[in-house]
Amino acid sequence: MEPTRFLTALREEQQKLSERVIEQDGGLQVERVAGVDAGYDGNTMHIVAVSIDAKDLALTEIIAVKRQAEFPYIPTYLAYREFPGIEAAVRRLKRRPDVLLIDGHGRLHPALFGVACNVGVRLDLPTVGVAKHPLVGRVRPRTRSPSRASPVEFRGQVRGYAWTPPGRERPIYVSIGHRISLERALEVVRGSTLHGYPEPLRLADRIGREMKRNKE
Repeated sequence: MEPTRFLTALREEQQKLSERVIEQDGGLQVERVAGVDAGYDGNTMHIVAVSIDAKDLALTEIIAVKRQAEFPYIPTYLAYREFPGIEAAVRRLKRRPDVLLIDGHGRLHPALFGVACNVGVRLDLPTVGVAKHPLVGRVRPRTRSPSRASPVEFRGQVRGYAWTPPGRERPIYVSIGHRISLERALEVVRGSTLHGYPEPLRLADRIGREMKRNKE
């Protein structure tokens, strides 16, 4: 299949699967929050999943896996590259997390189905997309207080929040992945942030970098 037709087929698949995303949490009780991050050494993926206690943010579990990437890096199709490694890491966690934070977008995506949505739907887990850079949407003017989040509109609806954590100059972008409301997603991200980024994702990124350095 020609590359253009292939990507068109994948986009259509994303759009179809986006209809399965659940944007509510049904009174979700959050005790464990996990985060998963993917780093690369050439074509080798280093996937790290970190789980923390939602109350005191204490580290409870670390899982690290290595996988060869079988899909090229193509913006907005990240899930097709990273899902196998993410799935392997998450399934190895001894305790299934109540919420999984994904280093990437959820609903703030051209097909309303970023990697956080893909992982959530396929693993049937409450997921939240957390990204350092915007992909789509328009951020409403910021409020005066830097601790307040600014809604991000896309296709006529609020699909996420741009939130600047204390101690950070630039905002992070929070959006629904699956089985969670947008307000609850922001609440979980805020509650798990200590040093400018959600603790599970910050630790997963740091551990992944250490793994790569140790290899070198």
